[in-house]
Amino acid sequence: MPSGSLEDYSALLLDRGRDSVDPLEVERLRRVLKAKEPGSDLLELDDQQLLSRLGIASEDQDRRLTIAGLLLVGQEDIIRRTLPGYEATYLHMQTDTDYDRRIDSRRPLLALLEQFTEAVEPHNKLFTLKLGMFHFEIPEFPQEVYREALLNALTHRDYTRPGPVYVRHFPDRLEVSNPGGFCGGVNVNNILGHEPVSRNRLLAEILQRIRLVERAGMGVKRMYHIMISYGKEPPAYEAGEDYIRVILRSGRTEAGPSVDEHFARFVASEQKAGRELTLHDLLVLTYLKRNREIDLTEAERILQRGEGETREAINSMTARSLLEPFGHKKGRVYRLGKRVYAQLRKSVGYQIFRRAEAAYAEGTIMTYLEEMPRDRAFVTNEIVRTLLRVSPTQSHYLLHNLVKKGKLSMRGRGRGTRYYKARQLSLLDN
Repeated sequence: MPSGSLEDYSALLLDRGRDSVDPLEVERLRRVLKAKEPGSDLLELDDQQLLSRLGIASEDQDRRLTIAGLLLVGQEDIIRRTLPGYEATYLHMQTDTDYDRRIDSRRPLLALLEQFTEAVEPHNKLFTLKLGMFHFEIPEFPQEVYREALLNALTHRDYTRPGPVYVRHFPDRLEVSNPGGFCGGVNVNNILGHEPVSRNRLLAEILQRIRLVERAGMGVKRMYHIMISYGKEPPAYEAGEDYIRVILRSGRTEAGPSVDEHFARFVASEQKAGRELTLHDLLVLTYLKRNREIDLTEAERILQRGEGETREAINSMTARSLLEPFGHKKGRVYRLGKRVYAQLRKSVGYQIFRRAEAAYAEGTIMTYLEEMPRDRAFVTNEIVRTLLRVSPTQSHYLLHNLVKKGKLSMRGRGRGTRYYKARQLSLLDN
């Protein structure tokens, strides 16, 4: 089967029956399912029914195993002989070129996952984040993230290509790579927005049904959400025609384990207050830690979504005061909201010069009044919102500030309030 083909390799039936099944691996599968979904109807089935229902074995008289079934519950020596391309290697790296521990494994998939988890965890240092009276422990490599990355590599790899799945564990990062590039139009620039595509659909479906991985298309998004929420860099993907690599960065420095403490505390405090941040929120906020502003085009690239959905996400963030709009329609950009900037001040790599922005806004209002005919030389909250592309609250603040400075005078009440240049209003009154 050529690389990139969407034929389901994992669903192919083998000339191997129940005598190739390892009972210990069937029991391991049951334990996983019971831990993830204790009320599942699948747990009520006997072993033969369970394997058939999941697609691990055929329902005919021979009860032949699928390739997915052999990978999950097959005996290790039979897996080795039948699928010589199946292998995974863990390397604990001391430097970029030297390692002090190596594990080469061809154990069934669930056992391999446990084996590699046990290899990573002794080196997985913790960072303690304090939030009031509560303490949160943030690991260098969140277990649910690197396990998802490993499961993705094992599930979506090209089993017709030789070569193992690699897990390279460096002091500052963890790299998971697999043979075979992306398929079905997925690439590093659309992995968050593209509909899910799997080279080994049956294997992916079984892992979803036993709740070991997120439902289709959600696993990668969850990896991003967890890493960013913990004040870490999002996963970084690299890919070629014959490989995919995902890089998880710990944030470790020479001084020890580290995270963006202020960002992690902000996310935790929002969650505690019932203001759960979406992945779209986190991606935009992460971008704005390093960049003063973002426009709609750049937001589309970051969110990997179309213009309509991106605009909805940005408008939602603006409505919740996470962002503030600035500028006219064509050149409109968005910056961190005042409350967010105040909390993330030590995380961002720049300063927002709000006095300069206010001066620009005030100058725009006064210029507008000077250029309008005398009978229309006034502004309202709605006019200022349209003129500057700001929120009603921001417009109200700007207008009342100009009144306090004596540059504007107001007439009327409520939504009908008009604001005139102070000198002009005195002339009208006379």
